[in-house]
Amino acid sequence: MNETKLLYAAVAVVLFTLIFINLAVMAYVSLFKLDEIESHLTHCYLVQSNRRDMGNGLYGRRYRLSQITAILRGRASVLLINNPQALEDIRRFPPHLRRWVIIPFRMAAFSFGGVLVLGVLSECL
Repeated sequence: MNETKLLYAAVAVVLFTLIFINLAVMAYVSLFKLDEIESHLTHCYLVQSNRRDMGNGLYGRRYRLSQITAILRGRASVLLINNPQALEDIRRFPPHLRRWVIIPFRMAAFSFGGVLVLGVLSECL
């Protein structure tokens, strides 16, 4: 049983380390890559209006990055569907920047799932 608890503790440490690294990557993208990302979405009304409204604080930049992630993952709203130029911007979005946007959010989702699994397993130990 001690080996199981040790394995559980090791997995928890690795998982939480990945979560903190992922948070640092998301902060980096929000602070240093967001302007370049938004420059490729010049025709997208949602991106441009939130750029004005949300400001340049950490919360505003994080919100704008979350919105761009939703747009790039194919969850375009009605406003984007009615804007063919914005859809063209999304289609032509550079793959290297798309990776900077999509991968950290996928890692966050998997980390959240891992925390849930650890929570369930902790009840069994």
